[in-house]
Amino acid sequence: MPQKPWVFGVVVALLLWFAPLGSYTLFNPDEGRYAEIPREMVASGDWVTPRLNDLKYFEKPPLHYWATAVAFSVFGEHEWSARAWVALCGFFGLLLTAWVGTRVFGARVGALAALVQGGSLLYLALARMSTLDMGLSIALEVSLVGLLLLVSEQGASRERSGALLLAVGTALAFLSKGLVGILIPGVVATLYLLLRRDWRLLLRARPWWVLIALALIAAPWVLLVSQRNPEFARFFFIHEHFERFLTRVHARYEPDWFFIPVLLLGFLPWTELLPAVVARSYRAMRMGDGATWMLVLWVLFGFLFFSISQSKLIPYILPLFPALALLTGRALADLPAPRLMRALAVAAALWLLLGALVVALWLNPAWAARLEVGTGAALPLMAGAFIAAGLACVYAAWLALRRGTLAATIAAAAGSMLLLSLLPLAADQLPRQRELARLIAAVRPELKPATPFYCVDDYEQSIPFYLNRTCTLVRYRGELDFGLNQAPSRWVADLPQFAERWRAQGDAVAVIRASAFPTLQQMGLPMRVIYTAPSMVAVARK
Repeated sequence: MPQKPWVFGVVVALLLWFAPLGSYTLFNPDEGRYAEIPREMVASGDWVTPRLNDLKYFEKPPLHYWATAVAFSVFGEHEWSARAWVALCGFFGLLLTAWVGTRVFGARVGALAALVQGGSLLYLALARMSTLDMGLSIALEVSLVGLLLLVSEQGASRERSGALLLAVGTALAFLSKGLVGILIPGVVATLYLLLRRDWRLLLRARPWWVLIALALIAAPWVLLVSQRNPEFARFFFIHEHFERFLTRVHARYEPDWFFIPVLLLGFLPWTELLPAVVARSYRAMRMGDGATWMLVLWVLFGFLFFSISQSKLIPYILPLFPALALLTGRALADLPAPRLMRALAVAAALWLLLGALVVALWLNPAWAARLEVGTGAALPLMAGAFIAAGLACVYAAWLALRRGTLAATIAAAAGSMLLLSLLPLAADQLPRQRELARLIAAVRPELKPATPFYCVDDYEQSIPFYLNRTCTLVRYRGELDFGLNQAPSRWVADLPQFAERWRAQGDAVAVIRASAFPTLQQMGLPMRVIYTAPSMVAVARK
């Protein structure tokens, strides 16, 4: 009987976690890209060589593509199945945090840590968006759990469990995003060994198991894709790892302090607790607690590593969140109720302030038009999302004094889940998303199986997914440059060459960047406009 409420709670959590995944269209560019590559895998039957727009695409390993392709094969090709893998990884990460937190620090800390992780703004957001970062984060969390067991528990069987988790997690992390999956656990373990002078960790960790796991889990794909594509190794290992980290080749440079505001905002509503987390962790480290040392090193090294990289994107620091959640859960377990109430009150004030600002924007159409957010349902939904999260934190602050830490943390986490269930719906109503949906609806009936399809001056990542069609690129290369070098016939270099092809065809469709459309009109091309928007124009030949 005592277990039934927990079973009910897990079922409700699963419904809240997975049900909203299909309620909003894919966001560009990442979601479109990471849905289209698995779609092409299923369509072609080639699960070895990843392709985007029917061009070789070796920027990342295939674990996310494989998992999403399986979801497409089982559930069909739509938004829900495109996000199913990241949502499953995110939920598994919460269970893993609860399990290891309970095993190392006690059941109370395990529950609080899982709630903190699941209620963090960035973690929740990336569990609802199809990107590679959640898969990497959870694979690395498996490695982290292995390391925690190795430094906090004694006994041959427990050491074997820790070493096995470390090995399997590292191999899966490599298959998720490459060498970073080996680097982070390897460096963190080495730093712990040196700083703590725990020389026997090298034996307990059984690093040869990691090599075996890499050989069994990751190496087969690397060898097979290299055999079929001799150009793979140089691009994947040199360009996508070392050049990406050391240079600005991908034009994703941000200042060294970039991840400070990302962490502070992404860890909401728990950000105000960070000073207490630092103080509690420092005391535990002074007392020689090995698990705390490992968690702190994980957070510090991960933050430093991603900060000095010359390529930065907001999701990169997601692998820090499981370790940070465990440290926060431990701090919360000892935190006085008034201190927690103050932290939640700060979060409530921030959410309510954001809600008020969105309401003000909603009431001033001129401001909304200037910011290109439209006058439809986006702003009311966004305002409602922030206000609901703020009220949940107000209730959580009240609960902190009346019912205790666990009840307050549950309420605040529920507020975050409500926020991240409504914000995607709001974003889906923004003009850019609506324009893209209307364009796809207008183009779909014009495309027959043999109709040539062109993307002129741009490549909207989700269009091929929704149309089940790749396109010939015109005067655009972008991230598809490597694949175009392998298949130059899939590219038209300039508008005059495109005009020549267009005139020679009796049936064709093109999606054109709006800025290029007047030039094509001046060329006198026979075009029938089937959809027009501020950023894109769709035309048919006949």
